[in-house]
Amino acid sequence: MTGARETDDMNWSQIRDRIDHGETGDKKAVEDPAAAPLGTDAEAGGSSTGGHHVARSAVAEEAGPKARAAAQGRTVARPRRTMVALGLAATAVASIIIVVALVLAP
Repeated sequence: MTGARETDDMNWSQIRDRIDHGETGDKKAVEDPAAAPLGTDAEAGGSSTGGHHVARSAVAEEAGPKARAAAQGRTVARPRRTMVALGLAATAVASIIIVVALVLAP
């Protein structure tokens, strides 16, 4: 099964199988044993997750990080080049402070 649709009912075992087969795009195709399999918390609490909710989760997972972040009302982490530029700017400011401190030191 490739590509989940919100209209298809799914269960957590199907999602887990798709993850283990590398169909969700977030890991390599290899079985990954879990201490607490998907859906365990809800079932332990006395309410299992409906099939349409499970399918909707699968669709969101396949959409990628930007779509997941937007659905959760947040933004994706800054691009790497922005972080590098901020790091270089901080280093430059620190260097200037050190030089000024050495020049002004008695």
